[in-house]
Amino acid sequence: MAQAKLTYTVAPQYLQSHPLFKDWGAEELGRFYEQCHRVGFAENEYLFKRDQGCIAFYIVETGAVQLQWQTQTNQVKSLHYRTTGGAVGDACVLMGDTYRVDALALEPTVALKVTKQHFYTWLANHPLLMMGLVAQLSQNLCYLFGDVMTMHSVSGTQRVIHYLVDRIPLKKHQRIELDRSKAHIAASLNLTPEHFSRILNDLIKNKFIEVTGRQVIVKDLDGLLGYTR
Repeated sequence: MAQAKLTYTVAPQYLQSHPLFKDWGAEELGRFYEQCHRVGFAENEYLFKRDQGCIAFYIVETGAVQLQWQTQTNQVKSLHYRTTGGAVGDACVLMGDTYRVDALALEPTVALKVTKQHFYTWLANHPLLMMGLVAQLSQNLCYLFGDVMTMHSVSGTQRVIHYLVDRIPLKKHQRIELDRSKAHIAASLNLTPEHFSRILNDLIKNKFIEVTGRQVIVKDLDGLLGYTR
């Protein structure tokens, strides 16, 4: 499906929410923004695909985007999940070659498109932008290393428990709304959908949680935290 350019105006303050631009002044940010534009993507539409020439990166305004890659056995591995304020393709733009992963819209998504040519010009003239980008990429590398270590040292059950506990809201009732499908969550935890379902059923059987659709109610938080299977 072709990308649909949207015609309404964006306040530059939204761009400033991204770490790369947080220290920019309003006038400078406005000039940069004038050469960017919003694009809309339908659910299951690719922002870009692996091995395509890298021409731009995107900052998500609304919706959700999954960065993923396909194995030689045609399994899809979820790498990262981006929602409002998250960027996709920024590292690939700096590498200057091709996109290294696929970026898939998981739901109707609007993103701000920043072309490589435009970005390179501003990098050359704005050292603060370059420093911010290096800092962000370094942070992403640390997060990725931590994710890899977790995947190799923590059981599937513990990964699911950590995922649920991290999303418990800070209020009396312990109700969690899953923001994406169980298949996507399973992929992000390096689990098959079947394995993920078995773990949820085990936690339900032990009366730690109740699950209805995308809603999870934690019935026994202490028991859940102490479960070591």
